[in-house]
Amino acid sequence: MRKVGDDHDSDGDERANGGTEPTDGDGDADASAPATESEESEGSGGYVVPTDAELDRETDWRAELADAGRLTASAVDTLVTLHGARGSRAIDAVSEKRVKRYCDFTVVVGHEDEYVVEDGGCTCKDSSYNLDAEDPNQRCWHVLAAAVAERIGEVDHHDMWYSDVREFL
Repeated sequence: MRKVGDDHDSDGDERANGGTEPTDGDGDADASAPATESEESEGSGGYVVPTDAELDRETDWRAELADAGRLTASAVDTLVTLHGARGSRAIDAVSEKRVKRYCDFTVVVGHEDEYVVEDGGCTCKDSSYNLDAEDPNQRCWHVLAAAVAERIGEVDHHDMWYSDVREFL
């Protein structure tokens, strides 16, 4: 694996309609295929880009965003191709500046709640119920949004503890 920068990734969708149709963690239907992400968070800061041959396309969009420091058409196309609706929702969240970094957590603001993204996981229902936590290729849109925002410098930094802020929400 090749160290590129700083990242915390997690993503998940919940099942709606009696648990038969994947949703995006906010209750909206998401018929996308599972994400193919295998990054691991490193305590010293910095994200790890997978280098396995089967993950080349995943690696490519991440590296392209990190190198460009902005959204690029080809990286967005690859992200959406690999992650479907989860990829699209991640791009929307980043564009709407809904990825927040606090002193203790990275949080992605959904339409109904805020989701903590930490150590390759997410607190959303999609991650809990639809995705295999042992499979690094499956990530929710919240994790993907955090990955994109980190690479293009679009994380909204807050010099406060989320655990303190959450008490008031």
